Amino acid sequence: MTQPKVLITGGCSYSQAPIGGTDTWPLHLEKLNSIRYIAHTGQGAAGNQLISRKVISKVMEALEMGYKTEDLLVGVMWSGCDRQSHFSPNLEYNFSKTNSLLTSDLAEFKELHLADSKNDLPTPPFYDLQNTNLKRPYLFNMSNPVMLRNKERPSHYIMNTHWDDELTLTYFEHFVSPQKAIIETCEHILRTQWFLKDKGIKYFFTEYDHDVFHYMGPLPESAGGGNRFAGKYSKDSECIQNPDTYTREMESQHLTDPEINYLYNAIDRDYFLPIKHMQTWAINVSKHEHPDNKDPHPGTEQHKDFTEQIIFPFLLAKYNIDLYNV
Repeated sequence: MTQPKVLITGGCSYSQAPIGGTDTWPLHLEKLNSIRYIAHTGQGAAGNQLISRKVISKVMEALEMGYKTEDLLVGVMWSGCDRQSHFSPNLEYNFSKTNSLLTSDLAEFKELHLADSKNDLPTPPFYDLQNTNLKRPYLFNMSNPVMLRNKERPSHYIMNTHWDDELTLTYFEHFVSPQKAIIETCEHILRTQWFLKDKGIKYFFTEYDHDVFHYMGPLPESAGGGNRFAGKYSKDSECIQNPDTYTREMESQHLTDPEINYLYNAIDRDYFLPIKHMQTWAINVSKHEHPDNKDPHPGTEQHKDFTEQIIFPFLLAKYNIDLYNV
């Protein structure tokens, strides 16, 4: 088996490299001695639509640049199904309506992000691990809206259920339901699965937490104290997490809902890491604890444990990819 030379990773903040002061699993995965070129596309708050698009785009870019399919390794950590996205090239119209993450000033946003389009930062470029003079390109993974292929026009908007910007509130009020969110997540995973298999590219998938297939939308107004969304959605909106018609435990619907189960069952679990999701593993198995008990994000040592104890053994068993390439 050919040892991979190019590493492409995707996900949300659990896969952003780095995020804050945390070295996430993509950085630890670089320890594979055969890897020379990397592109880490993980982005905080990203949903599965954007994760899939970023990964597929980077794989296609790698092939367009002349890398061989057998030289590529792709790892994706899927995010919450409730995270949505919108595409629009009209930045001037949409910017004030969205949660822009870094700045709410359009001129500053353009200065921070659009000015860097000439040096290829937003896509991002592939980084050569052997060229220590290069600056790692991390800025591109910190904005909303997001640049993908069009370096002069960020057009991909992230929407999360715990945000209250105009774009998110409008979209969730009218166009989101638990079943729809799960159906679309299945479709994003399947599209990426089928694309990578069709190209003959080595890959692995995993889940970041329990809500990849379990909708965690806004609570109903009756939820009371601490519910910051009370009154912001109509009581009949389908996006509401209503305990009378929907619970967090969706396994029975995965298996019985005819609009979901044919998609859910088509996901090839042989290419998923042998865990339920990273969060449970980090809490129950890793010998290290979360750096902040109020923050769900695992710390550097937990990511290191996860990579060494779960990812590396999976790659060896599945693809004969050896950590030390001997």
